[in-house]
Amino acid sequence: MRVLGWLAAIAMAGALPAAAQDYPNKPIRIISPFGPGTATDTVARVIGNELGKLTGQAVVIENKPGAEGQIGAQAAAAAPPDGYTVFITTQTTQAINPHVYKSLTYDPVKNFTPVCGLTLGAQIVMVKNELPVKTVADFIALAKKEPGKLSFGSGNGSSRGGAELFRVMAKIDLLGVPYKSQPQAVSDLLGGRIDIIFSDFTAGLPAVLDGRARGIAVTSDKPIPGLEQYPTVASTVPGFEMWAWTAAYVPAGTPKPIVDKLNALIREAMKSESYLTLTKTTFGIPFPGTPEELATFQASETKKWGEIVRVAGMQEP
Repeated sequence: MRVLGWLAAIAMAGALPAAAQDYPNKPIRIISPFGPGTATDTVARVIGNELGKLTGQAVVIENKPGAEGQIGAQAAAAAPPDGYTVFITTQTTQAINPHVYKSLTYDPVKNFTPVCGLTLGAQIVMVKNELPVKTVADFIALAKKEPGKLSFGSGNGSSRGGAELFRVMAKIDLLGVPYKSQPQAVSDLLGGRIDIIFSDFTAGLPAVLDGRARGIAVTSDKPIPGLEQYPTVASTVPGFEMWAWTAAYVPAGTPKPIVDKLNALIREAMKSESYLTLTKTTFGIPFPGTPEELATFQASETKKWGEIVRVAGMQEP
């Protein structure tokens, strides 16, 4: 029996490279844990479209929003580890949730194998037009004058994290309003139902540029080329900085040759005109790399977000 086990192991080891060479030979499913119109969904669709062109296979995007990405993460973690389910997600599921929730339906490290980083981006701080503020300093002054009356909306962990960290560092009292996805939060801001949002550029910037909302700052450490009209939050609140990222993962146990081939395919997709146009129009930074580099980056982000969650008091009871 032991000999048969050895023979089976040897046969499987020899089969993996061949399987990788044949990969993919059927449709690929990409799970996005946030809704249509979000930054994550937009990145997933661009990458999915390019993967389809490169492989000749159909690529299907499945949006599974809710519970700060937990629904989508659980579905991706439970998928077969064969390379045909790709999880395109953010720091919300992979670095923030473990610190916010006492129990998760998935483990961001044990249940997933990193594949490739995709984008890095700052946030736009936007307020409703009816609010009588034009700068971060104006908003802080109003919040201190009316403690607990101003509200912020958030549809993902980084959006909430940005607002909560701002609240703590600016020493103001704000009311948090959670949403299933960021476009819903932006919609309520435009409708005047909430006062401020820390939003990814994909969901929020169009409304700022066409005047439906007022942009007052960006969360990067330095002004963003092309958006110099919006100062950094740090110019008013020293030390403040907030970035969001997207990356691709597969279920744990996916054979390494397949992971490596998928990494190569995604990096090739990131050279496409559609991806470069996306990063240019959303002021994102291309974020490619090896699976090992993404694993190291995720570990550092998990540590960083643990401190942000603690300082901002974001832990759920």
